[in-house]
Amino acid sequence: MIKLCWQNYNEIKDQLSIVEKDWLFDKGSLTKRLIELSQNAFSLEILSEKKQFLREDEYTILNISSLQQAWVREVILKGNDTPWVYARSIILSDSIKENDPETLKNIGKQPLGSMLFNRGSFNRSIIEVTRYPKEIISLEYIHTYLWARRSCFKSNTQTILVQEIFLPEFWKANL
Repeated sequence: MIKLCWQNYNEIKDQLSIVEKDWLFDKGSLTKRLIELSQNAFSLEILSEKKQFLREDEYTILNISSLQQAWVREVILKGNDTPWVYARSIILSDSIKENDPETLKNIGKQPLGSMLFNRGSFNRSIIEVTRYPKEIISLEYIHTYLWARRSCFKSNTQTILVQEIFLPEFWKANL
């Protein structure tokens, strides 16, 4: 079993470049920044959307039992048709209502960032980062550890864990 060591800004700031700090700890919408960086040539590819059991670091931060399933959405965020970010978002199954257009389960190709930042009803936890091992991501072109960040978004009725893993081509677009 792979254990991830998530750290806050003060614990890791000395290990990051200025560019890495800027992207990893930005509190605004990553989607909005990617749209700007790509000069509106942004797209989203859905890899998977299904109910499943979570990894230890995920059920721990969500404060749920390891026996509880959640709705998991995995997508690739692209700039100029190039994969930049692998995102894994988790919403607790108990707060998913069938046929409710407000839930993660029903947003389709719409970026999650649009839902979270445009509503104003979500509060964001602190951002934590880690080096994400390639073994966790099922993408054949990943050959190294990657910088990743996570935070929880909470409203009165929903808790959503958002994890964003920055792919190698993303950093090339930022140099």
